[in-house]
Amino acid sequence: MFPTNSMFVAAAAALLTAPALAGITVFDNRSMYEMWADIRGDASIAREDFSSALPGLTSDSFVGKVGLESEWHASAVGGLQASAGMLRTVQAGKAVSFDFSSNHVFGIGADFFYNTAAGAPVSGYVILGLSDGTQYVRSVSGIDSFAGFWSDGAAITRLTITPVGSAGASNYLGTDNMSIGYAPVPAPGAIAIVLVAGLGSRRRRA
Repeated sequence: MFPTNSMFVAAAAALLTAPALAGITVFDNRSMYEMWADIRGDASIAREDFSSALPGLTSDSFVGKVGLESEWHASAVGGLQASAGMLRTVQAGKAVSFDFSSNHVFGIGADFFYNTAAGAPVSGYVILGLSDGTQYVRSVSGIDSFAGFWSDGAAITRLTITPVGSAGASNYLGTDNMSIGYAPVPAPGAIAIVLVAGLGSRRRRA
């Protein structure tokens, strides 16, 4: 799909509202994150709802994929539990890591949340960290606190979600509705080139 002029306008707005760190663009809105795949033109999104994980199953790690490009491996100290299509830490205060081995993952986003032992939602903060050192502090509340990244450089090989603060220390960290953005390799500079060309053509027609 070739980006339209309306997408260029939206992309420019995204650049103004989403922080970009060393080729990484950060999103706290799922719609804007998923639109980024259309802006790139070469990317697709695989949606992982963890439905393949059996409810109540506890394991040191889980592996899944929605196509070869989007294969993932989730792990946490003390293990993870699958519940109602979500993954949650077995122990309170533990971080969760997702590893991607295909070298085709350039976008990753999901809903993050805290639960009490009884499953009640708790507000707090998490630190989202990528394999290249990019970090983003996100407030979470309930089960719909989305955060995501798109890389315009190297492929994303790991996402680590680390609990912080008193809520993080005493509650259980979970994730749901993961959107994995994958694209051919290489992809450096693709978004920037398309944006410059598109915005330039708009000026010529103005």
